[in-house]
Amino acid sequence: MLDFVTRPIRWALGVAEHDVADVARETRDIEADMLGAVEAIEAATASIERHVEVIESLATSVDPLRASVERPTETVQELVSVLAPIAAVERDVQRVGRLFGRRRHGEHEQPLPPDAAS
Repeated sequence: MLDFVTRPIRWALGVAEHDVADVARETRDIEADMLGAVEAIEAATASIERHVEVIESLATSVDPLRASVERPTETVQELVSVLAPIAAVERDVQRVGRLFGRRRHGEHEQPLPPDAAS
């Protein structure tokens, strides 16, 4: 007898229960997506921190690297300044050698005959 009164209430409660269950499922999915996003942000933050550490170590190594490059340059410059007079003396010695060297004007060396070579 009360079936005509309880049936619409049961129907309304059934629909409400399905709606609540759908909302609960959607909320659980949203929470899972948010948790995944938070984990991705944490991983990105850790990666950025590692990159910052590497960049800091590179920045601190620039000055020693520059010094190690400048030292050989200075050494080469010192060597050039020391060796320049020596090179000039060598050129002068070659010129003097050519000055006093034997000159052959028009003389061509003749190859030795085959009998005299043995």
